[in-house]
Amino acid sequence: MTRRVLIAVFQQDSDLLRAVAAVRAAGWKIDDVYAPYAVHGLDRALGWRPSRLSWVCAACGLAGAAFMLWFQQWTSAVSWPLNVGGKPWNSLPAFVPIIFEGMVLAAGLGTVLALFLVARLRPGKKTLPIVPGVFDDRFALVIEETDATFDAAAVSELLRNHHAVEIEERVWEADSCSTGAAGGAAGSRSRRRLNYLLLLVLIVLVAANMLVPRNQAQPNREFLPDMAHSPAYTSESANPNFADGETLQPPVLGTLAQGQRRLPYAATDADALLAGQELHNPLPAGQAGVRERGAVVFQNFCTPCHGGGGLGDGPVALRGYPAPPSLVTGNSTKMPDGQLFHIITYGRANMPPQAGLLSPEDRWAVILHIRSLQTPNTSIPAGTKP
Repeated sequence: MTRRVLIAVFQQDSDLLRAVAAVRAAGWKIDDVYAPYAVHGLDRALGWRPSRLSWVCAACGLAGAAFMLWFQQWTSAVSWPLNVGGKPWNSLPAFVPIIFEGMVLAAGLGTVLALFLVARLRPGKKTLPIVPGVFDDRFALVIEETDATFDAAAVSELLRNHHAVEIEERVWEADSCSTGAAGGAAGSRSRRRLNYLLLLVLIVLVAANMLVPRNQAQPNREFLPDMAHSPAYTSESANPNFADGETLQPPVLGTLAQGQRRLPYAATDADALLAGQELHNPLPAGQAGVRERGAVVFQNFCTPCHGGGGLGDGPVALRGYPAPPSLVTGNSTKMPDGQLFHIITYGRANMPPQAGLLSPEDRWAVILHIRSLQTPNTSIPAGTKP
C-alpha cells in the first residue's frame, strides 16, 4: 500500500508546536510527528486523548500490591506459620513495606511492557529514521495527502512561515520506516524466531520450577554463602584485634549488664549438673500470673522448635531442622529446675542460648510451664490465654 505524504523538518520544538496547530486549524490531516524527545504539549496540539497508560499503571500497581499481600499471608500464616516473639502470623503492618515495593515494581514493569506492546516494539527491531537527525536534534511533521484536492504548494508555504527548514513530498510505502530495505526482512524474521525461542525457554523454566516436586527437608543451594556464613576466628586463626586472640571478650572488670545477675557457671555439662544442685526456682507455682506468664513466653519463644505440647514437633522441626528432645518424657522430667535453667541460659546442642532474649524471671516462669506440661493434672486453669 502506498500513500503520498508531505514531510516538513524543524529545528526547534516551539516551531513544531505552532506548525501542528496551524495545520490542524487549516483542516489538513497529520499522519504522525517525530521528535528526539517528548515535547511538552504536543499531545494536546495534536488533539490526542490522554494516554491510557496511567490506567495500566494503576491496574498493574494494584495487582502487584494484592499479589504481595496474598504471598506474604500465604508464606507467613499457611506455608510457614512461624511464631516470632509473639507477633501475629498475618501481621499486616509488617507486610506494608513489601506490599509497597511490589506495587511499584509491578506498576513500572507493566507500564513499560504495555508501552512496548502498543508501540509494537520488540527486542531486535530496527527502525530507520524518516529524515536524518530526527533521533538527535531535528523534528519532523508528516502530513497525509488525503485526496486530489490537496494543495501541496499552500501547505508548504504555511510550513515555511513556521520556520520549516526542509519540505519534501514523498511516496510512503507501508512499513517503510519500520523495516527499512527489503534485505532486512530476512534478518527481522530470524530475530523474531529467536525471540519466540527465548520466550518458550522462559515458559518451560517457569513451568518446571512450579511443577517439579520439592523436598522441604533438603536445604536450598546458597549463592554468596560468605554473606551469611562469615569465617570465624579459632585458636588456629586468632583475632588480631585483641591481645588474647579471642573475639568474644569478657565484660569490663567490675561491671555487670543492667538487670542481670552473674551466674557462677560455665556452658558445660558439668556446670549444668552443678546448677541443678545449687539453683532452685524462686517463683512460687501458685503465685497469680506466674504460670500464665510462663505459658505466654513458652508459646512465643519455645513453640517453634518444641511444639505447643513440648513434644519436639514444632514447625521448624517438621521442616527438616533437627528435632529437640521431648520435654514431657525422658530425661527432661528427671532434670531439676536448676539444670533446666542452665540449659535455657547457655543453650545445648542445636539450641542457642536464650539469656539474651529472656530475663531470669521469664526463664523460671517457662520452667513452671514445662512442669505443668509434664504433669497435666497441674495444668494452667481453664480460660488462660497462652
